[in-house]
Amino acid sequence: MTGIIMKGVGGAYTVMVEEALFTCTARGVFRNRNTTPLVGDKVEITITDHEKKIGTIHTINPRENELRRPPAANIGQVIITIATTQPQFNAGLLDRFLLLVGYEKIPVLICVNKVDLATAAAAKPLFTEDMQSKPHARLEAVNTLEAFAVYEKAGYPLVYAGALEGTGLDQLRREMAGKVNLFAGPSGVGKSSLINALSLGLNLETGDLSAKLGRGKHTTRHTEIFPLGDTPEDGYCFDTSGFTSLDITHIPKNELAPLFREFLPFISGCKFNNCLHDREAHCAVKEQIGGAVHPARYESYVKLLRC
Repeated sequence: MTGIIMKGVGGAYTVMVEEALFTCTARGVFRNRNTTPLVGDKVEITITDHEKKIGTIHTINPRENELRRPPAANIGQVIITIATTQPQFNAGLLDRFLLLVGYEKIPVLICVNKVDLATAAAAKPLFTEDMQSKPHARLEAVNTLEAFAVYEKAGYPLVYAGALEGTGLDQLRREMAGKVNLFAGPSGVGKSSLINALSLGLNLETGDLSAKLGRGKHTTRHTEIFPLGDTPEDGYCFDTSGFTSLDITHIPKNELAPLFREFLPFISGCKFNNCLHDREAHCAVKEQIGGAVHPARYESYVKLLRC
């Protein structure tokens, strides 16, 4: 029977076959092939106990795409969730994840959560009186929103949301409808809170920031798929553990530049076909710095190129 892996914990996989859920183990042949079933995999299973709904995974069908951190397969859209503040925005981390998603050719949406902590034309509601009394926090949030405007200019779709207030949730639902969506982002940015607000009857564990580190505490410890409504047209979403670092060393250096969307219209205009847009002369990308290419994004590219 053909099914989809909805959850995997400790070698036990929950596989949905039509509307029934089976608890399955994977055959040892996968270990011999150094292959691990991933949540989202379309698999063939053999039912060993119909009454107890127990089975064995014997085949993993070809994947449309996959990510290893967070581990997931056959993703329709990655929603990179970043907070305006608490935890503090890390542009380098966002750029690395955009590279990884772009390299796998997976559609991406940036979700800016916790807009109640910031004020800008693109984010409402405005600061509360409590936040207005804290100018440093206010400045940090405003600067962060300006940073997100850079990504909009680069061509990435953004949704501004507030899980607690319901801000932007209708727009987010429209963007997610009919797709298998993967929420990813640092711990503490509110991924689980967003999923709770978007879906029917879910109550995923949420957590506060670590007072010592200023980063989110991990509340999601595995990857799992949830329905967003009663029908497939409502869409599905992965809930994943947060990440704090991402390795991009497997991406060839000469393939980094095309993954920066704002570079694409100008790459063909460089004098040298093998231009890395770093120290070369007559580079059409560098000529756009301060124009179509924001200096911060170019600086991020150079750092990633040289690392």
